[in-house]
Amino acid sequence: MTPLTVAVFVGTRADLGPLTPVLEGLWAADDVTLRVLTGVSYAADDLVSALPTSVPADAWRSVVVSLAAPMEEVTVAAQLLQGATLTRGAGEALRLHDVDVLVVLGDRWELLYVVPPAVLLGVPVVHLHGGEVTEGALDERVRHAVTKLSDQHCVASEDAAARLRQLGEPADRVHVTGAPGLDRLATARPIGDADLASLLGVEVVEHPVALFTYHPPTAQAGAPVGTWAREAAEAALAVCGTVVATHPGMDEGRDEILDVLSGLAATEPRLRVVAALGPDYPAVLAASDVVVGNSSSGVIEAATLHVPAVDIGERQRGRLRGENVVHADEGRAPVEAALRTALSPRWREHTARVTNPYGTGAASGRILDIVRASVAAPRVKQFVDQLGDQAPARTPRGVVREEEE
Repeated sequence: MTPLTVAVFVGTRADLGPLTPVLEGLWAADDVTLRVLTGVSYAADDLVSALPTSVPADAWRSVVVSLAAPMEEVTVAAQLLQGATLTRGAGEALRLHDVDVLVVLGDRWELLYVVPPAVLLGVPVVHLHGGEVTEGALDERVRHAVTKLSDQHCVASEDAAARLRQLGEPADRVHVTGAPGLDRLATARPIGDADLASLLGVEVVEHPVALFTYHPPTAQAGAPVGTWAREAAEAALAVCGTVVATHPGMDEGRDEILDVLSGLAATEPRLRVVAALGPDYPAVLAASDVVVGNSSSGVIEAATLHVPAVDIGERQRGRLRGENVVHADEGRAPVEAALRTALSPRWREHTARVTNPYGTGAASGRILDIVRASVAAPRVKQFVDQLGDQAPARTPRGVVREEEE
């Protein structure tokens, strides 16, 4: 039997982290030929270096396909130019490699340029993490737009599945698999203080350790993202002994946040700014005393390892979250108060008992099965009305109404 050629798009670390178990599963499958498409923050060699070490680098290098050079700046103008290049590159790659299925994850702006070529070429699209809500980011609109372009949906929770059905997606195309990023946490063990100090380039790690990520809240026009990021980092430093800050996502406002964090780190050695944690992320998350910021890391992943989280501002507004999460408004005082709550003995004891609503860490195998089956589904996708008796009558296929003659 001819292997199925499956392309997976990885634009940034926002995709790579949760897609890692899926990529490993696809690579190991005897009946799949894998292609990994990239072209936002990664050059081909950079992505190879960031991919799981469970597969040899030369093997990864043979399957990575660059659709565009990585972005040098992140502005709306640069995004539009990059998008056009991604569209052209995606169309060429899908045809050149005879791709049977395209797998994409989430809600990033670049998906608006990568997915449409697959739709036009008749390549089924399997979408992961659809149906969620993040009302404080433009990702919200992208996510739902990709839903309507996609053929199969691997969602992380029952509430997400309900939203997809509300959007008219047929129930047999919506599959509750759980969040694939949790698979890599199933065996995670905390990194020791000495190893963490070596990783961060410090002599000693002081607890509490905070894992900090602050992204631009892109749905809030004119938001003072630099000020908000600085105040959040200052709050973390006021409460915690060591703050590990990872770079923000590839959205406008990123450079402003990086400038603020770099300036603060220059005068405060307890703040360590790293581009990404890559394969060290599960162990560092497991060793952290708290996650703080406005990233999905605290909302989705931290509960699996029973780590308290502080979610800041509006970016993740409306998203399902575990009971380990404390919300804080923007500003140093609210964030500092929320951190003290999250780090209190009572909250830590509470967090130790929480169950992650995004699944148990066994998603990737189910996703692989859905990818395999996706090629057999009809290209025509019925829109399922939720209006009941109020739905207008449809013209049956092949019937011409009198006024159309």
